[in-house]
Amino acid sequence: MMKTKIVVNKPYKAALGDFVKSIPTRNEQLGQVIYAGRNTIYHINVDGIDLSIKSFKVPMLINRIAYTFFRKSKARRSYEHAMALQQMAFDTPDPVAYIETYKHGLLERSYYVCLMLTDAQNIRQWETRPDCDRIIEGTSQLMVRLHRAGVFHRDFTPGNILYTPDYRFYLIDINRMQIGGNICMRTMLKNFNGINEDFDALRVLALRYAAIAGIGNGSRFADKVVASSRKWWGKKHRHIDRKRRLKAAKERLKKLLHNIIK
Repeated sequence: MMKTKIVVNKPYKAALGDFVKSIPTRNEQLGQVIYAGRNTIYHINVDGIDLSIKSFKVPMLINRIAYTFFRKSKARRSYEHAMALQQMAFDTPDPVAYIETYKHGLLERSYYVCLMLTDAQNIRQWETRPDCDRIIEGTSQLMVRLHRAGVFHRDFTPGNILYTPDYRFYLIDINRMQIGGNICMRTMLKNFNGINEDFDALRVLALRYAAIAGIGNGSRFADKVVASSRKWWGKKHRHIDRKRRLKAAKERLKKLLHNIIK
């Protein structure tokens, strides 16, 4: 037996409530696919309102149990984190709704719906852009504000930081987030790790962060940022290389078994 839980943000109930309720019955026919990976993100215009719909994949059984009884679903966390960020005066696309569907008493699908920023772009490869200085300034200010507010975005990567033509900076992909408490140096450094593999550009960002945050020895802080990031990228590349080698080995084994059977 299927059960559905739908929570719609009050300002959007009248205009979008009926559409939101229809999402679980649309069999993933939710508009234009703008990202397809572990999860799928759609763009759809509903009565002149541009929406982003993030459809989370069906979790493995153990995670279905966890999300049903012990943890909030990713969709619910996305929605609640967006509300919390806005209350703290941080920019994130307006949360519209979250949806959870349950089968045999366990969470099956979940969806997060928010407004889409059609004029925004992410900050990937910001070091090559004409407005590099503006991006560095906006990103470093955002980071300082987040850390002072006790917010740790666990997926703080260039693809999850958007900015509009008027240089307002928005956070997305916010289901994995820690809100509240002090941000220690170790945690602070983690937020720099995945922002850029160009360590010269990263150093400039770290120096600007230090200046805004009032860190006394900015150069020493930047050295720590770069050292931490070098270590992080090294581990990432080794992990990718291991996966590549494992995939190649599986393909060789598959061909060998095929030739033996043939």
